[in-house]
Formats: sequence, structure tokens, C-alpha cells
Amino acid sequence: MAEMDKNLFEYMDYREFLRDLIDTMKKENPAYSMRAFAAKLACNPGQFNRILKGERNLLPAHIVEIGTIAKFSKKEKRFFELLVSYNHAKKQSEREYFYDQMQQFRKANVKQVSSEQYLLYSHWYYLVIREMLTIVQCGDDGDEQCRRLSKLLEPSVSISEMQDALETMMHIGVLERKDGRIAPAERFTASGGEVPQVIVNRFLLEFTDLARRALDVVPRNQRRFSTLTFSVSKTGYQKISERIDEFRREILGIIEEDLGELDRVYHLNFHLFPVSKSFLG
Repeated sequence: MAEMDKNLFEYMDYREFLRDLIDTMKKENPAYSMRAFAAKLACNPGQFNRILKGERNLLPAHIVEIGTIAKFSKKEKRFFELLVSYNHAKKQSEREYFYDQMQQFRKANVKQVSSEQYLLYSHWYYLVIREMLTIVQCGDDGDEQCRRLSKLLEPSVSISEMQDALETMMHIGVLERKDGRIAPAERFTASGGEVPQVIVNRFLLEFTDLARRALDVVPRNQRRFSTLTFSVSKTGYQKISERIDEFRREILGIIEEDLGELDRVYHLNFHLFPVSKSFLG
């Protein structure tokens, strides 16, 4: 079979892999088709098409047969099983479990796969430290400096966690050494669309936990919490979502134009979610 453009360990969606696999087989044999692939799986073509669209899930028997068709190694077979389980998982905890298992295979294939872009969102304090270093100076990642920085975090982290954070962010280019100190390489960082949703979700949940903590430990005059419960149509929901995006961009503009003396790092959460089922069915 012709070689695929992407390595199996680069995929986060098994359906994308299957589409690429079929396309690769078509390049080798123009007469090959999705129907032919489905036939090898002993799967109805219509059913297989719905699997590729995400409307149905692969069956265990299909997973085994795909391994045979793609000529997977033992390691690739196990990774594909985890990839399918990851895509089928409904709960965040399950997706995190399978994602972490997949990462073990990725680490063993570091030459083929780079997951460095995900590391910045692996812990809540990475981005906080990055922003903090726009305010305070850090000469190195020694114990004394890391202890000082850790005490500035709310809540604090261990010296080893601080050192790992600095080392990781310097390695992926988020931080750099400037004039004898460690500082951010760029002013802002956005997650974009390349970071897996399971990592983004984990990141959001960590900050949600920090928000709960802030209600107890941060004085009221140093925090702002508000809530609003309302009924709205789908059109209204879309308008509110767009307004939140506009407001977020407006805040970034305020930050960019802020000429005052920076004195603290803040985090802002936006939460908009349903608390009832649809009444229209």
C-alpha cells in the first residue's frame, strides 16, 4: 500500500484517519472505493458512510479488521483502539484517560509527532506564569527564583512544578532569555484550533475550580462575580455568543492599550450554557 502523508500517531480523529487511508488506497488503485473498504469490514456501505460522518460508531469487529487492512504493527493496533475509545467517549474524565494513554505512544514516537503546542495548556499556572513574567523579573530557574515566583501565584505551586513550567515554556518558545532574564517571547498567546478539545476542557475546568476557590479566599473588593438566568431563542443565543466574542476582543484591546503600571495577573471566565432541555423537542 502507498505510504500515507500523516503518521497514525498524529491523528486525533479515527474517522479522519479512515478517510485518509481510503484516499491513499485510491491513489494506488483508482478503482478502489469506500464501498470496497466497507465490504472488507463486512459493513453495509450506508452504515459505514454514517460512521465516517460521525453519525454512528465503529464496532469492535471493525477495529480488528481495520488493523489488518492497514497492516498495523502491534503498537499501532493498540493506539488505534485507544483513538477509537477516545473519540467514542462521552465524559470528560473518560476522554482525558484515553488521551493520556495515547500520549504515552506519542512520546515513544517523538520524531514523528510533535505535541509541544499542547503543553502550554497542560496546567492552569503555565499561562499565569507567562503573564506574571511581564511584570516581575526572573533571572534563572534556580530554587531561589522559583520559590519567589511560586509564592506570587494564587494558589502557589511547588518549586519543582515552577521549574518544570519554566523549562517547558522555554523549550516550546513561549518564554526566552532576554537581557539576562527569562521573559515572554510574545505578548499574547491563543489556543487556536490545533489544541485537542479534551485539553481545552481540562484547562477550562481547572480555572473553574480556581473560580470556586476565589469565592472563599479572595476579598470581594478584589474579584467580580455575577450571574444571570434567562430564557432565549436560538437566534438570541447566537447573538449573545457573538457579543461575548466581541466583548472578549474589546477586553484584549483594553489590555493592549493599557499604559498603567502592571501589578497583577487576572483570569476572566465566560460561562454560557443551558440549564434546561429544549421545550421545542
